[in-house]
Amino acid sequence: MNRDDTLRIRADTRQRVLQAAEGLGYTPNVAARALRLATSGALCLVVYDVAHPLHAEVLRGARMKADKSGYVVLLGDAEELAENPLSYENLLSSRRVDGVVLHLSGRSVDARLRRVAEARVPSVLVNSRTRGESGSVIIDDEATAALATEHLLKLGHTRVGFVSGVAASDRSRRRLRGVEQVLEARELELKPEWIYTGGWDEPAGHEAVGRLLQQRHRPTAVVVANVMAGIGALAACRDHGLSVPHDLSVVAIHDTWFTEHTNPPLTTVKTPLKEMGSAAVELLIEMLNGGARRTVVVRNPAPKLALRSSTGPPRP
Repeated sequence: MNRDDTLRIRADTRQRVLQAAEGLGYTPNVAARALRLATSGALCLVVYDVAHPLHAEVLRGARMKADKSGYVVLLGDAEELAENPLSYENLLSSRRVDGVVLHLSGRSVDARLRRVAEARVPSVLVNSRTRGESGSVIIDDEATAALATEHLLKLGHTRVGFVSGVAASDRSRRRLRGVEQVLEARELELKPEWIYTGGWDEPAGHEAVGRLLQQRHRPTAVVVANVMAGIGALAACRDHGLSVPHDLSVVAIHDTWFTEHTNPPLTTVKTPLKEMGSAAVELLIEMLNGGARRTVVVRNPAPKLALRSSTGPPRP
Protein backbone atom coordinates (compact mmCIF):
# COMPACT_ATOMS: atom_id res chain seq x y z
CA MET A 1 0.00 0.00 0.00
CA ASN A 2 2.99 2.28 0.46
CA ARG A 3 4.21 1.48 -3.06
CA ASP A 4 7.50 0.02 -1.86
CA ASP A 5 9.12 -1.39 -5.00
CA THR A 6 11.70 -3.31 -2.93
CA LEU A 7 9.09 -5.72 -1.51
CA ARG A 8 9.13 -9.26 -2.91
CA ILE A 9 5.58 -10.11 -3.93
CA ARG A 10 4.04 -11.80 -6.93
CA ALA A 11 2.68 -9.33 -9.47
CA ASP A 12 -0.78 -10.95 -9.51
CA THR A 13 -0.94 -10.89 -5.68
CA ARG A 14 0.01 -7.19 -5.64
CA GLN A 15 -2.69 -6.46 -8.19
CA ARG A 16 -5.39 -8.32 -6.20
CA VAL A 17 -4.47 -6.42 -3.01
CA LEU A 18 -4.63 -3.07 -4.78
CA GLN A 19 -7.94 -3.93 -6.46
CA ALA A 20 -9.44 -4.97 -3.10
CA ALA A 21 -8.25 -1.74 -1.48
CA GLU A 22 -9.72 0.30 -4.32
CA GLY A 23 -13.03 -1.51 -4.02
CA LEU A 24 -13.14 -0.79 -0.28
CA GLY A 25 -12.03 2.82 -0.70
CA TYR A 26 -9.08 2.11 1.60
CA THR A 27 -6.04 4.39 1.89
CA PRO A 28 -3.13 4.08 4.36
CA ASN A 29 -3.28 6.28 7.46
CA VAL A 30 -0.36 8.61 6.78
CA ALA A 31 -0.48 10.18 10.25
CA ALA A 32 -0.32 6.79 11.98
CA ARG A 33 2.52 5.69 9.73
CA ALA A 34 4.45 8.86 10.52
CA LEU A 35 4.05 8.30 14.26
CA ARG A 36 5.21 4.69 13.97
CA LEU A 37 8.25 5.57 11.89
CA ALA A 38 8.98 8.89 13.69
CA THR A 39 8.76 10.69 10.35
CA SER A 40 6.41 13.30 8.91
CA GLY A 41 6.24 12.03 5.34
CA ALA A 42 6.91 15.59 4.12
CA LEU A 43 9.86 17.29 2.45
CA CYS A 44 10.33 21.05 2.09
CA LEU A 45 11.60 22.85 -1.02
CA VAL A 46 12.89 26.31 -0.06
CA VAL A 47 13.29 28.82 -2.92
CA TYR A 48 13.76 32.55 -3.39
CA ASP A 49 10.77 34.18 -5.12
CA VAL A 50 8.19 31.40 -5.19
CA ALA A 51 6.59 33.07 -8.23
CA HIS A 52 9.74 32.68 -10.37
CA PRO A 53 8.76 30.67 -13.49
CA LEU A 54 11.91 28.51 -13.43
CA HIS A 55 11.10 27.21 -9.95
CA ALA A 56 7.91 25.63 -11.30
CA GLU A 57 9.95 23.11 -13.32
CA VAL A 58 12.20 22.28 -10.37
CA LEU A 59 9.14 21.83 -8.16
CA ARG A 60 7.43 19.64 -10.75
CA GLY A 61 10.39 17.26 -10.88
CA ALA A 62 10.69 17.24 -7.10
CA ARG A 63 7.00 16.47 -6.58
CA MET A 64 6.97 13.67 -9.14
CA LYS A 65 9.91 11.90 -7.48
CA ALA A 66 8.57 12.50 -3.96
CA ASP A 67 5.14 11.15 -4.87
CA LYS A 68 6.65 7.90 -6.14
CA SER A 69 8.41 7.49 -2.79
CA GLY A 70 5.38 8.28 -0.63
CA TYR A 71 6.36 11.84 0.33
CA VAL A 72 4.67 15.19 -0.16
CA VAL A 73 6.60 18.39 -0.95
CA LEU A 74 5.93 21.67 0.85
CA LEU A 75 7.07 24.96 -0.68
CA GLY A 76 8.87 27.51 1.48
CA ASP A 77 9.84 31.11 0.66
CA ALA A 78 13.52 31.68 1.51
CA GLU A 79 13.12 35.43 2.06
CA GLU A 80 10.22 34.94 4.47
CA LEU A 81 12.08 32.21 6.38
CA ALA A 82 15.20 34.39 6.59
CA GLU A 83 13.13 37.23 8.08
CA ASN A 84 11.53 34.84 10.60
CA PRO A 85 14.42 32.59 11.65
CA LEU A 86 12.61 31.31 14.74
CA SER A 87 9.72 29.89 12.72
CA TYR A 88 12.23 28.30 10.33
CA GLU A 89 14.11 26.68 13.21
CA ASN A 90 10.85 25.48 14.79
CA LEU A 91 9.70 23.98 11.48
CA LEU A 92 12.84 21.85 11.30
CA SER A 93 13.29 21.09 15.01
CA SER A 94 9.70 19.88 15.41
CA ARG A 95 10.30 17.40 12.55
CA ARG A 96 7.27 18.58 10.65
CA VAL A 97 9.44 17.89 7.61
CA ASP A 98 11.94 15.04 7.25
CA GLY A 99 14.39 16.90 5.01
CA VAL A 100 14.95 20.11 3.07
CA VAL A 101 15.87 20.92 -0.52
CA LEU A 102 17.40 24.41 -0.67
CA HIS A 103 17.25 26.31 -3.97
CA LEU A 104 19.17 29.42 -2.91
CA SER A 105 20.31 32.49 -4.82
CA GLY A 106 23.84 33.28 -3.63
CA ARG A 107 22.79 36.05 -1.23
CA SER A 108 24.46 36.57 2.15
CA VAL A 109 21.58 35.04 4.16
CA ASP A 110 21.92 31.74 2.29
CA ALA A 111 24.65 30.51 4.63
CA ARG A 112 22.41 30.89 7.67
CA LEU A 113 19.49 29.08 6.06
CA ARG A 114 21.82 26.27 5.08
CA ARG A 115 23.50 25.99 8.52
CA VAL A 116 20.15 25.86 10.34
CA ALA A 117 18.92 23.09 8.03
CA GLU A 118 22.14 21.05 8.25
CA ALA A 119 22.04 21.12 12.06
CA ARG A 120 18.53 19.63 12.19
CA VAL A 121 17.60 17.52 9.15
CA PRO A 122 19.23 16.07 6.03
CA SER A 123 19.45 18.75 3.36
CA VAL A 124 20.31 19.03 -0.33
CA LEU A 125 21.35 22.13 -2.26
CA VAL A 126 19.91 22.61 -5.74
CA ASN A 127 21.79 24.48 -8.47
CA SER A 128 24.52 25.25 -5.96
CA ARG A 129 27.54 23.51 -4.50
CA THR A 130 29.30 24.59 -1.34
CA ARG A 131 31.12 23.24 1.68
CA GLY A 132 29.02 21.86 4.51
CA GLU A 133 26.93 18.88 5.47
CA SER A 134 24.51 19.15 2.56
CA GLY A 135 24.43 17.10 -0.56
CA SER A 136 24.14 19.04 -3.81
CA VAL A 137 22.59 18.69 -7.25
CA ILE A 138 23.68 20.94 -10.12
CA ILE A 139 23.45 21.07 -13.89
CA ASP A 140 26.49 21.17 -16.15
CA ASP A 141 26.83 24.95 -16.04
CA GLU A 142 30.11 25.07 -17.97
CA ALA A 143 28.65 23.07 -20.87
CA THR A 144 25.48 25.19 -20.85
CA ALA A 145 27.35 28.50 -21.06
CA ALA A 146 29.78 27.03 -23.58
CA LEU A 147 26.89 26.06 -25.89
CA ALA A 148 25.54 29.63 -25.77
CA THR A 149 28.99 31.04 -26.55
CA GLU A 150 29.65 28.61 -29.40
CA HIS A 151 26.36 29.66 -30.99
CA LEU A 152 27.49 33.30 -31.03
CA LEU A 153 30.89 32.44 -32.47
CA LYS A 154 29.28 30.41 -35.28
CA LEU A 155 27.28 33.51 -36.18
CA GLY A 156 30.55 35.40 -36.59
CA HIS A 157 30.78 37.28 -33.29
CA THR A 158 34.26 37.82 -31.85
CA ARG A 159 33.36 40.44 -29.22
CA VAL A 160 31.28 38.62 -26.62
CA GLY A 161 30.22 39.92 -23.20
CA PHE A 162 28.82 38.11 -20.17
CA VAL A 163 26.13 39.17 -17.69
CA SER A 164 26.62 37.12 -14.53
CA GLY A 165 24.14 36.20 -11.86
CA VAL A 166 24.68 37.04 -8.18
CA ALA A 167 28.42 37.54 -7.68
CA ALA A 168 28.75 35.16 -4.72
CA SER A 169 26.92 32.33 -6.49
CA ASP A 170 29.08 29.37 -7.45
CA ARG A 171 26.91 28.70 -10.51
CA SER A 172 27.71 32.20 -11.79
CA ARG A 173 31.40 31.33 -11.61
CA ARG A 174 30.88 28.03 -13.42
CA ARG A 175 28.97 29.73 -16.23
CA LEU A 176 31.68 32.36 -16.53
CA ARG A 177 34.25 29.59 -16.90
CA GLY A 178 32.18 28.02 -19.67
CA VAL A 179 32.20 31.29 -21.64
CA GLU A 180 35.91 31.88 -21.05
CA GLN A 181 36.95 28.36 -22.08
CA VAL A 182 35.24 28.61 -25.47
CA LEU A 183 36.69 32.05 -26.18
CA GLU A 184 40.19 31.01 -25.12
CA ALA A 185 40.02 27.99 -27.42
CA ARG A 186 39.43 30.44 -30.29
CA GLU A 187 42.17 32.77 -28.99
CA LEU A 188 39.56 35.42 -28.19
CA GLU A 189 39.41 37.53 -25.05
CA LEU A 190 36.55 38.13 -22.67
CA LYS A 191 37.46 41.67 -21.67
CA PRO A 192 37.01 42.42 -17.95
CA GLU A 193 34.96 45.51 -18.81
CA TRP A 194 32.53 43.27 -20.72
CA ILE A 195 31.72 41.18 -17.62
CA TYR A 196 28.90 42.61 -15.52
CA THR A 197 27.45 41.21 -12.33
CA GLY A 198 23.69 41.19 -12.59
CA GLY A 199 21.31 38.83 -10.85
CA TRP A 200 18.55 36.37 -11.54
CA ASP A 201 15.69 38.75 -12.40
CA GLU A 202 14.66 41.32 -15.00
CA PRO A 203 15.77 44.50 -13.13
CA ALA A 204 19.24 43.05 -12.61
CA GLY A 205 19.62 42.17 -16.29
CA HIS A 206 18.27 45.57 -17.33
CA GLU A 207 20.76 47.42 -15.13
CA ALA A 208 23.76 45.30 -16.13
CA VAL A 209 23.16 45.56 -19.88
CA GLY A 210 22.31 49.26 -19.53
CA ARG A 211 25.77 49.85 -18.07
CA LEU A 212 27.37 47.67 -20.73
CA LEU A 213 25.72 49.69 -23.51
CA GLN A 214 27.20 52.93 -22.20
CA GLN A 215 30.67 51.82 -23.26
CA ARG A 216 32.08 53.33 -26.42
CA HIS A 217 33.70 50.05 -27.47
CA ARG A 218 31.22 47.37 -26.56
CA PRO A 219 30.60 43.73 -27.51
CA THR A 220 28.37 42.73 -30.41
CA ALA A 221 26.81 39.86 -28.44
CA VAL A 222 26.18 38.93 -24.83
CA VAL A 223 25.54 35.73 -22.88
CA VAL A 224 23.14 36.31 -19.97
CA ALA A 225 23.34 33.86 -17.06
CA ASN A 226 19.56 33.63 -16.50
CA VAL A 227 16.55 33.86 -18.78
CA MET A 228 14.72 36.38 -16.56
CA ALA A 229 17.78 38.66 -16.62
CA GLY A 230 17.76 38.09 -20.39
CA ILE A 231 14.27 39.63 -20.55
CA GLY A 232 15.71 42.65 -18.75
CA ALA A 233 18.56 42.77 -21.26
CA LEU A 234 16.10 43.04 -24.16
CA ALA A 235 14.31 45.88 -22.38
CA ALA A 236 17.60 47.73 -21.81
CA CYS A 237 18.39 47.56 -25.52
CA ARG A 238 15.00 49.04 -26.38
CA ASP A 239 15.45 51.80 -23.81
CA HIS A 240 18.81 52.74 -25.37
CA GLY A 241 17.41 52.74 -28.90
CA LEU A 242 19.25 49.60 -29.99
CA SER A 243 17.86 46.91 -32.26
CA VAL A 244 18.23 43.25 -31.25
CA PRO A 245 19.96 41.39 -32.84
CA HIS A 246 21.27 43.97 -35.33
CA ASP A 247 23.06 46.06 -32.71
CA LEU A 248 23.44 43.40 -30.01
CA SER A 249 22.72 39.67 -30.00
CA VAL A 250 21.37 38.26 -26.73
CA VAL A 251 21.31 34.61 -25.65
CA ALA A 252 20.22 33.53 -22.15
CA ILE A 253 20.59 30.40 -20.03
CA HIS A 254 17.39 28.47 -19.16
CA ASP A 255 14.12 28.58 -21.04
CA THR A 256 10.51 29.20 -20.12
CA TRP A 257 7.16 29.35 -21.88
CA PHE A 258 7.09 33.07 -22.69
CA THR A 259 10.51 33.38 -24.37
CA GLU A 260 8.78 32.77 -27.71
CA HIS A 261 6.60 35.84 -27.08
CA THR A 262 9.20 38.47 -26.12
CA ASN A 263 10.19 41.21 -28.58
CA PRO A 264 12.17 39.80 -30.25
CA PRO A 265 11.75 36.15 -29.23
CA LEU A 266 14.69 35.28 -26.99
CA THR A 267 17.30 32.68 -27.95
CA THR A 268 17.98 30.46 -24.93
CA VAL A 269 19.73 27.29 -23.81
CA LYS A 270 17.26 24.76 -22.43
CA THR A 271 18.44 23.04 -19.24
CA PRO A 272 17.20 19.97 -17.30
CA LEU A 273 15.43 21.84 -14.49
CA LYS A 274 12.74 19.20 -13.93
CA GLU A 275 15.37 16.47 -13.82
CA MET A 276 17.40 18.52 -11.35
CA GLY A 277 14.42 18.76 -8.98
CA SER A 278 13.85 15.02 -9.29
CA ALA A 279 17.51 14.22 -8.63
CA ALA A 280 17.52 16.48 -5.55
CA VAL A 281 14.62 14.61 -3.95
CA GLU A 282 16.15 11.27 -4.90
CA LEU A 283 19.42 12.24 -3.20
CA LEU A 284 17.57 13.57 -0.14
CA ILE A 285 15.65 10.32 0.27
CA GLU A 286 18.93 8.40 -0.03
CA MET A 287 20.33 10.51 2.81
CA LEU A 288 17.20 9.95 4.90
CA ASN A 289 17.83 6.23 4.51
CA GLY A 290 21.43 6.53 5.69
CA GLY A 291 23.15 7.28 2.38
CA ALA A 292 26.17 9.58 2.18
CA ARG A 293 25.93 13.18 1.00
CA ARG A 294 27.41 13.68 -2.44
CA THR A 295 27.38 15.99 -5.45
CA VAL A 296 25.23 15.03 -8.44
CA VAL A 297 25.69 16.69 -11.85
CA VAL A 298 22.59 16.31 -14.04
CA ARG A 299 23.79 15.88 -17.64
CA ASN A 300 20.79 14.09 -19.11
CA PRO A 301 19.16 15.58 -21.06
CA ALA A 302 22.08 17.65 -22.32
CA PRO A 303 21.64 21.43 -22.70
CA LYS A 304 19.95 22.31 -25.98
CA LEU A 305 19.89 25.56 -27.94
CA ALA A 306 16.46 27.09 -28.57
CA LEU A 307 17.17 29.30 -31.58
CA ARG A 308 14.99 32.40 -31.87
CA SER A 309 15.25 35.93 -33.22
CA SER A 310 17.39 37.64 -30.57
CA THR A 311 20.66 36.37 -32.08
CA GLY A 312 22.09 36.97 -35.54
CA PRO A 313 25.35 37.83 -37.32
CA PRO A 314 27.18 40.98 -36.26
CA ARG A 315 26.98 44.11 -38.38
CA PRO A 316 29.75 44.35 -40.99
